[in-house]
This record gives sequence, structure tokens and C-alpha cells, in this order.
Amino acid sequence: MAAAFVQRLRQRDAELEVAGCGGEALLRAGGELFLHRERIGFVGWSAPARHLWRLWRDLQAFLKRAEAWRPDSVLLVDSPGWNRRVLKWSQAQGLPVHWIAPPQAWAWKKRSLAYLNGVSVQPLFAFEVPYLQAFGAQVEWRDFPRTPAQPTRHDGTLALLPGTREVLWKRNLPLFASVARQRGGTAVVAVPGRPSSALVQACQMQGLTWEDAAPLMERASACLAVPGTGCLEAVRHGIPTVAAARPGNLDLFLATCLLDPGSKVLPNRILGRNVVEERYGQEASMPTVVAALERALVRRDEFAAIAEELETRLGPPTLL
Repeated sequence: MAAAFVQRLRQRDAELEVAGCGGEALLRAGGELFLHRERIGFVGWSAPARHLWRLWRDLQAFLKRAEAWRPDSVLLVDSPGWNRRVLKWSQAQGLPVHWIAPPQAWAWKKRSLAYLNGVSVQPLFAFEVPYLQAFGAQVEWRDFPRTPAQPTRHDGTLALLPGTREVLWKRNLPLFASVARQRGGTAVVAVPGRPSSALVQACQMQGLTWEDAAPLMERASACLAVPGTGCLEAVRHGIPTVAAARPGNLDLFLATCLLDPGSKVLPNRILGRNVVEERYGQEASMPTVVAALERALVRRDEFAAIAEELETRLGPPTLL
């Protein structure tokens, strides 16, 4: 997302200099990396807790390089835990700050985001606007950045979206594979671009094949996904979808304590009703997930209508 934003800015100003935390896409866009995004790419609470000392050292080194580089402005993208510290540093430096995909205020139970007071933010979804405004953020929503979704062709394939980060697919791929074996037929793991060698090996061990997510979404008949944008993309294509995940015990406990008790699936939040069944923790067993998928398949025509409604709620397709 940051790289796409930088590319658009460079179209306006070819002399623009960019540096910060990112990945290979930011490098290809002409940016300089002070820190690779993999250093801060955690899911849940237990994983970053195990690396607090290393994260603190990385942050100090990052801010030291940023101070020496002397930026004119700061763009924050996602990563609320990390970027909250960068925001505090930026404000102390008197730098203008803009935050794309800021903390999801709607998901938290009694959590104050007072530090967003006066901060310019651009959430991904329109339904987030009032939540952020309640904390004093200066909100500007420009539509969800996406390309048009083509209705699926329903070729009988079960698309599996166990998560793109290793900590996610390691926990969820065995469950997803067991569901695929129980149902029979063709099941394919959706990957963004080139999968890592570790993911390829894990798929082979489970007897699964993999495919780039974009073409798979245009032909799948059903989808099993962890909560996130992948689940949203499946529903946008009219694919009958079920969300399931097996977080670690600590993360599951903390989620119960800290997160809003409502749905964790974006299509449900955006539409204001439960269109996608959700199964988490002990509820995410092979029999219950298989049964949920069968119920979703019966609603195929309903999911086609849901996709049209979802596109209307998201607004015209736009790019950052």
C-alpha cells in the first residue's frame, strides 16, 4: 500500500525522496529502507511480546536514522503498535503526519485512541469514519482502494486462504487441509504472488496445490478464509465464504478480553449484518467448518446479491 502511494506521488513530483520502513515494493518504487517491514510484521499479541527488547532497539535505530535524514513530512501505513511510537516522535519534531489505515477503533473494547486527536487519517472503509471522528481524528475517506471484482465462474474449486503471514498459515493450514480432505474435490491455497519456500513445503505436506489469489477468486465455488481482506475479496467476487481461525491460547484469551464482541469479518461489519459464518478457537473444528461451508454453498445466489450490495457500500473502485 505504501509503495502504491509513493508511485502516485512520484507521478506528481519525480524528485520526491522517500525513506522509511517497508519491503521490496517500496524499494522498487525508489524508496530507501531504514528497516524492513518483516521486522515488525506480527499477528496477535503473543508474538510481539516475545520480541519486545529487539523491537525497542529497532525503533531507536529507526528514529535515529529518520532524525538524521530530516524528513519534511511523515506517512504512516497500518501497523498501529509501531506507528503509534513513530507518530509521537513526528509530533515532537513538529512534522505533518498522515496515517493511512489507522487503528481499527471499531474492533476494540473500551480502548482509547485519544492520541489520534487532530491527526490526519484515511481509513480503508467508510464505516470506520464515525469511530475515528469520536476520538478527534481529522478523517478523510477516499473509497476502498481496489480493482473491480469479476463474479466467480463457480468451477467447483474450494479456495483456501489460511493467511499470508507464516504465523497465521502455520496455525490454520492443517485445519483448512482437513476440511478440504473431508469435502473432497479440488482445493487450492490462495497466495499473493510467489509463495515462500516454507509455505510451498507446508502445502506439499498437506497434499495441497497453490495458485495466485487473483485468478483463483475469479473461478472458485467456495472459500474458507481467516478474517481479513482476503475474506472481503472472496465475498466481493460472490463466493460463498466461511471465516475460521485457530489463534494461540494466549491470543484467543486476549482477544476475548480486549476486542469488541461483534463480528471480526469485514463484510459483516461493512454491511451491518452477519452474512459470513465465523468459527474461532475450539469452534473451528473440521466438522463444524465443513457444515458451515455446506450452508454457505446453499446460499450461492444470496452471495451473488451480497457482492453487488458490498460494491455499492464500498463505492466506485479507486486506487491510492
